Amino acid sequence: MRYLILSDIHANLEALDAVLDVAPRDSYDRLLVLGDLVGYGANPNEVVDRIFDLAPDVLIRGNHDKVAAGLEDTEAFNYLAAQAVRWTRETLTPENHDRIAALVAGPVRVDPQIEVCHGTPFDEDVYVFEMEDALQALDAAERPLCLFGHTHIPVAFERDGDRLGIIAPDLDDRLPVAIHPDQRYLVNPGSVGQPRDGDPRAAFATFDSERSEIELRRVVYPIDAAQRKIVDAGLPESLADRLGLGR
Repeated sequence: MRYLILSDIHANLEALDAVLDVAPRDSYDRLLVLGDLVGYGANPNEVVDRIFDLAPDVLIRGNHDKVAAGLEDTEAFNYLAAQAVRWTRETLTPENHDRIAALVAGPVRVDPQIEVCHGTPFDEDVYVFEMEDALQALDAAERPLCLFGHTHIPVAFERDGDRLGIIAPDLDDRLPVAIHPDQRYLVNPGSVGQPRDGDPRAAFATFDSERSEIELRRVVYPIDAAQRKIVDAGLPESLADRLGLGR
């Protein structure tokens, strides 16, 4: 089985289209989307439409999706995120508002091998940055491979008994990660639409269960076009600037 794994698209249509160009529909069997379709970027409706047209096998909500749908307030958001999500609320069509509001919370157990969440299996809003965070998430996971998003940073944590290792991508287009049957994994594909690891390219992942291999992948997209849309929409210019920095 071949999986395409997307997370944190954040209304960046140019980044999403670049990913779908290199990962067309005939290249995977199942699509897993780990939340945050909207927020920050200028194309929330187009991104929601595009994702729903693909009919993902699993699609869970992220924190920006919840707030954009009015399920939570902006209290936990910084000023820029709150300003962007208020704009998103006003911009979403009624149909897409309802789609976002109906997204399920993680974790979702996809099959006997995989589960997905936005933040962690025990709390969809908690971030995994440190090794201690990863250990807590792995302890809570009910499948050997747990896929998560939220941090916008691609990474793979590998647990072998009491030993926890970390695999972080470099500047290559692809980083293969072998999945061993006697170990447990916590893997973040990175952010399609707003990377924060210093690499501005769109990030995503693929998983081939027959080869027992995940690939953390990057693809170039027209950042300048996404930046212009943000500015033209009247969103904070710093949201456009950060796309070029990958921060």
